[in-house]
Amino acid sequence: MVTGNISGILRPRVMSLCRRYLLFVSAVLFIVSFFWYRNLYQHKQQDSFKPRKTVLQSKIDAMYHKLEKLIPDVTFTYFSTTTSGKHSRVFLVNPRETYCVGDDLVVQVDMFDHLGNRKTYGGDFVRPRLFSAELTAAVSGIITDFNNGSYHVRFPLYWAGKAKVNILLFHPSEGVAALWRARHSSLGVIGFEGKYEKFGKEAASKCGFELPVVEGKEICEYEDTLYEEAYYCYKVPNFTCESLREMRGYELDVSYLTPEEREMFKRPNVAVEIPTTFDDITVTRCKNETEAPKPKCETGMSSPLPSGFFYNKVWNPVYCNMTLYKTDEDFLKCLKGKKLFLIGDSTLRQFMMYFTEGIRIVNYFCYHESGWSSWHKALEAINLEKDLYISYKRHGFPLEHPSFYYFKEDMYTSRQIDQTAGGKDTIFVITMGQHFRHFPVTVFIKRAFNIRRAVERLFIRSPDTRVIIKSENTREVYSPVEMQGDFHGYTQYLVLREVFQGINVGFIDAWDMTVASATVVVHPPEYTFQSIISMAFSFACS
Repeated sequence: MVTGNISGILRPRVMSLCRRYLLFVSAVLFIVSFFWYRNLYQHKQQDSFKPRKTVLQSKIDAMYHKLEKLIPDVTFTYFSTTTSGKHSRVFLVNPRETYCVGDDLVVQVDMFDHLGNRKTYGGDFVRPRLFSAELTAAVSGIITDFNNGSYHVRFPLYWAGKAKVNILLFHPSEGVAALWRARHSSLGVIGFEGKYEKFGKEAASKCGFELPVVEGKEICEYEDTLYEEAYYCYKVPNFTCESLREMRGYELDVSYLTPEEREMFKRPNVAVEIPTTFDDITVTRCKNETEAPKPKCETGMSSPLPSGFFYNKVWNPVYCNMTLYKTDEDFLKCLKGKKLFLIGDSTLRQFMMYFTEGIRIVNYFCYHESGWSSWHKALEAINLEKDLYISYKRHGFPLEHPSFYYFKEDMYTSRQIDQTAGGKDTIFVITMGQHFRHFPVTVFIKRAFNIRRAVERLFIRSPDTRVIIKSENTREVYSPVEMQGDFHGYTQYLVLREVFQGINVGFIDAWDMTVASATVVVHPPEYTFQSIISMAFSFACS
């Protein structure tokens, strides 16, 4: 009886405690669940407000990372431990007394530093060519980097006679890594200034791809949403953003290289010839076989490496037959009844000067200067009798020019293409590169992809339009390396080759042509230019 009474007394208390415990646990679980779901919701809300990466930006990122993998992962320590052109050597691989046309000549390059120590890693920026001064013949070489301080360079042998190997060390691997880092350490090594005009009054303001927020200063945004392109200027008080009229570029006088790194880019250390351990080679025609006929050059063809060679001052593409254009009649036969749009930089203005001041097949319209004066101006030229129209326009922001110039007509190349109907009587020749070397390579990559997309749209509405893409030229060795050096141009050349694969355009490998001919001026002279322009119109009028 006693036990039963105790049980009867305790049972309600135990049940009450259990209920309280369950209520407590339920409350804790509710609170935990509430905060968990709230945090999840907030993260989802934050994610929804994050700008989603566009298809274009994804392509830009992929291309950038592909290039970055080519950059040596090395760190500068001392100048004396960087690659020395004078201490390095070039050897023949499997040397022979004579070589045959159609064979390959392979040489090995062994790199040493300034102390005479063997380099144990690769990544040097080397420019090889095989040439004959007597025959005015030359071809570039294909480099294999073994990443241990040794390289093989393969030269296809295209002509009979004597030939000399010339290999230049432009920058050591430490310099390549430093240039890549410096290029992407800022938004550029030149600045821009915009001039605003309103009812006769003028004022200037700083502009650029990005501007820091400054208290009290408004920023004008000049955005082209279709192409995801934009630049900015600080708004001038009492002026509207729409009153921006002129633009100029100027050097910022900044460097993102250390003083010690800059030693690698002083003139005596750039483009140093690596000594060879052998004399000129002799090439003969060992077989009487006739060469297989090549098709005429047409748009859509893939350009190999090397893409051709010079012989007797004429470029010979290895994959097609180029038509040599030299006289006014040659060009008139091609261009009569056509509209030719040249879009790019001064290396295409050189085309316009050739047509107007060289062979004189057209006359300038409302332009009374000559030569390189006012090279930054857009130009038009016509020949009423032959129904021929030629236009030269710049590729749009950025353009490096120290004086203010009217730039409102500087639409992006892609927009200029989009605003042209096209057709079988329309030819585009497009280039860019030299004015992009001052900025992170992503700026150039975006522009290249945008031009390709515009060309694709053009071909949908006007598939008969001829489009020719010209890669950039090499330039002066004494150009400031961090701003304008050829290593920057080479990375852009690789981008352009890849972006315009698999599309029905003609690709002028001006980089390969200027390397082969050892051109050291940004506007190639004589036979190099003649071959570049002949290649363009072989595609345009095939």
